[in-house]
Amino acid sequence: MGERQPENHNIWSKTPEKTIEFMRGVKKPWIAYKVMAAGGIHPRDAFKYAYEGGADFICAGMFDFQVREDVILARDILAGSLKRQRPWQG
Repeated sequence: MGERQPENHNIWSKTPEKTIEFMRGVKKPWIAYKVMAAGGIHPRDAFKYAYEGGADFICAGMFDFQVREDVILARDILAGSLKRQRPWQG
């Protein structure tokens, strides 16, 4: 058996469906964070997945030159047709 490698700062959840299922029953706003896994997931995919998974808000880290594009992506995703099971809480 090989030596276990350390998890790096850009690892994503290994069981996101468990978080989604748990949060489905929570009646408080959900702020999702680290949705881009330190650059491991493109904002377009990360934001959509988080909102469709039930997040009400996203706390996204970005550089100043990324703000405009990320805001446009979030706005377009929220204006589109999200496949969401959890009611908005925020």
